[in-house]
Amino acid sequence: MIKKTIIWVSLGLTLGSYAQEKSSANERPKEIEQLLEAVGGQEAWAEAKGFHMLEIAHFGSLKHPLIREYWVDFEKPRIKESTQGILRRQVQALNVDSGWTDREDQELKTWSTSTVGQWNSFWPGIPTRIFHLIAKKDPGLTYNVYEDRIDFFVEGNFAVWIATDVNGNPLAYGRSKNHLETHFLGEILPYGPVNLWKDASEPGGQWKVVMVDYELLSDMSEVSYDLSPKE
Repeated sequence: MIKKTIIWVSLGLTLGSYAQEKSSANERPKEIEQLLEAVGGQEAWAEAKGFHMLEIAHFGSLKHPLIREYWVDFEKPRIKESTQGILRRQVQALNVDSGWTDREDQELKTWSTSTVGQWNSFWPGIPTRIFHLIAKKDPGLTYNVYEDRIDFFVEGNFAVWIATDVNGNPLAYGRSKNHLETHFLGEILPYGPVNLWKDASEPGGQWKVVMVDYELLSDMSEVSYDLSPKE
């Protein structure tokens, strides 16, 4: 895939009105349909309950990469993250209103209310969860279409913006409207029935992840998100 450059444009009142019309129309805008088709289509995403992902993460502050696995529930705020590195082995899990960090060299840590809240605020706008909500035509998902991006809202709250090319392929996404947090996406590749990015990175090379595998899951019952001590 040819390397892409995204030019962020200033949007005035006219464009804001355009976006409102697009988000309130009975039929979904072509930009939404193109995005869904580009990442695999409605059938692939609509029936999924969550996903498993394997990635290799590179951080500028670390000498060696980390291997990370995720199990994410699309229907409830549940995220499980397993991280392995030369000096780090840990599992973290969000289970709706509770969370834990389990490191092999430390005692199990129960998350504070603040940490649980941070993970809960992250969960609605996970890009592939957005694809699932588009596919199932979830009434809680709304959007504003602009020239340079699509803003997505879940239950009325801003969740994430996604920028696409003319064919609907995702180019970048972020969770701040002023683009302070931008993840640039690499070449689009097939992962089973869906199409997703080979890698994602932040400006300046501080962070980059390479996706090794991505699998949609139809049953989340085998995934445990409860790390609390068992009596």
